Amino acid sequence: MPPEIDFHLHPELDPKARELPGTDKAITYRSALTEALVQADPRGHREMIEELQRSDLPMHTLAIQLFSPVAAHLGRLWCNDETDFIQVAVASTRLGMIVNHLSQNRSQTIRDRQKARRVLLARTQGALHTIGVSIVASCFRDMGWDVDGGADLELNDNLYMRLSNSSYSLLGISVGRVDEVDECAAAIRRVQSRRGLGPMKIAVGGPAVMKDPHAFGNIGADMVAKSALEVMHLADRMGA
Repeated sequence: MPPEIDFHLHPELDPKARELPGTDKAITYRSALTEALVQADPRGHREMIEELQRSDLPMHTLAIQLFSPVAAHLGRLWCNDETDFIQVAVASTRLGMIVNHLSQNRSQTIRDRQKARRVLLARTQGALHTIGVSIVASCFRDMGWDVDGGADLELNDNLYMRLSNSSYSLLGISVGRVDEVDECAAAIRRVQSRRGLGPMKIAVGGPAVMKDPHAFGNIGADMVAKSALEVMHLADRMGA
């Protein structure tokens, strides 16, 4: 594939992502969702929640084809000084509310599954914008995984306690800043040194990995994910 293709803004150009059910319909919501997130009237994002609920699109399709590219677009607007921090912060909060509302609503219908794979999600202290963690969590839930942790779980004793008390198929770490690579590597070494974890895999992702994936290539993780799409590919392979 041509290197100039930006899969963060256009995940539909990835052949596997293109196969997600409802891709074309999800893409049509991008402009409306972006407008609802940045406009002053808060009723827009509430109406968007209702519209997406009526669409009955799979949550992992929404996560990959709608929420992730819209979040990436908001980030580009801020980086290019086309909007200010407050507007991006409000938009990110609204997007997080939409993702969490839809994800929790959908997850209630799959809680009766048995022997589901479990993922534990955590973040570094620098990962202040946690919308990406919420999007990834929603994607895993819709693919039949049990999701523990999330945007509130940092790389501290609470993480290691959960790993001691429960078994997981995957640990996902969102890294906010590139200068946190050593902290992330130390956490991975500590996790891997603990006995009784079984065949658990470790994946790292987040804004820092997107910015400089090569910095995280040799820190002990089983996968370095540059996007929610790559996380979905991992979950798909592990769930096969």
